[in-house]
Amino acid sequence: MHAKKFIDDVVASNASLLALYAQGSEGQTRLGALLDELALAEGQRQQILALIKLAIDDATYQLVCGIEGSASLGDSQQDYTLLDEEGNTLTGALDALLYERLNP
Repeated sequence: MHAKKFIDDVVASNASLLALYAQGSEGQTRLGALLDELALAEGQRQQILALIKLAIDDATYQLVCGIEGSASLGDSQQDYTLLDEEGNTLTGALDALLYERLNP
């Protein structure tokens, strides 16, 4: 796996999670069920889903920056090395790649 493929998979995972939330109770997530309980108008529901997407993207970006050492994870800031099962190093540009994907 290469860094770009890893970031593609992360972005796809985030999109899948958001899609589950958008299904409400049918998506079998706690957040989706709570979203249904709000009984929002469709426009409001879409606004909330847009906010949830931003939160997911921000949290993912913060985590990736923490792995890259460009931001802290908790109270420590250091570089980590992320390897795939074949020993390929994925870290080194993940934060930049993710930023590009989230901010086209």
